[in-house]
Amino acid sequence: MSTTALATIGSQFTIYAGSILFSLGFSGNLITIYLFRSMRHIPVTFILIILSIANCISLIVGLLNRVVVAIVDIDPTLISPVWCKLRVYTGQTSVLFCQSCACLASINCFLLTNRQLRWRRHVSLFKARLCIIIAGLFWLMHGLFNPFLTELIIMKDKSPTCSLTSLIASNYTGFFLRPILIGIFPICTLSIFGTLTYQNLKQLSHRRQFEQQTVCKMLLFQMIAYVSGTLPYASFYAYQSITTAMYIKSSLENAEENYILNFINIIFYMPQASPFYVYYLSSKFFRKQVKDIFSCHRHNRIQPVGRIIHEQY
Repeated sequence: MSTTALATIGSQFTIYAGSILFSLGFSGNLITIYLFRSMRHIPVTFILIILSIANCISLIVGLLNRVVVAIVDIDPTLISPVWCKLRVYTGQTSVLFCQSCACLASINCFLLTNRQLRWRRHVSLFKARLCIIIAGLFWLMHGLFNPFLTELIIMKDKSPTCSLTSLIASNYTGFFLRPILIGIFPICTLSIFGTLTYQNLKQLSHRRQFEQQTVCKMLLFQMIAYVSGTLPYASFYAYQSITTAMYIKSSLENAEENYILNFINIIFYMPQASPFYVYYLSSKFFRKQVKDIFSCHRHNRIQPVGRIIHEQY
């Protein structure tokens, strides 16, 4: 298959699949924010609200940007030096913050389902807010090397490129940031604390276990979403970094990798687009409130997962 055909197929997939995923994900996160807004004083629910807001930002900066570029066939990063510097910084920072919120929610659920009171006492709204602020500031400062070291390079008789000018920063991004921080770390964190929460649930009484099944289901579904969306992304970029360092690739090989990357970049945003549907599948309380919204029966206020857990302690 020619390089032109590969580029065309990849672009069409980005437009249609990306548009659908963005529409479903963005609207789903807005509904989640609306349903959880009255319970923002509960730590778990507060984290889920912040996560949904961060998901919306990530979908706009990352996914919507890719869709628009594919539609108009013009990449602003190859035209504007400012956007060239900010595009990767905003995209990576928003994704890392989303993953941090998801991990915090997972840890919070583990603490809340622990049998020992001394562990449950670590959960509070103040600590949840503090962790969110620290995570936000950390990732904002962490990615500052991107705007300073990224340049729009325009050479005569060659296509313009927007890339890192530092070999150290490039290696850090290719070998650590994308495969480890964005890939392996959130997957391992969600898997570990999801497993620990499941073990906690097995040790509880039948009544308490029944009341907290939603937590385990949410964690398991969330883990599946993150593994499905993040693992291909991390694996591909690790492979690309290693092979690029080993030999010079032909134009066909680059076209094939870009073709695969179009699919992976869309799948990568599944974790940001899926929370609403995870909650809907895993919680009968959430399903009831969603149905009430669309049937205009608003007399019952939502009881999100955070409240179901929190009230028992």
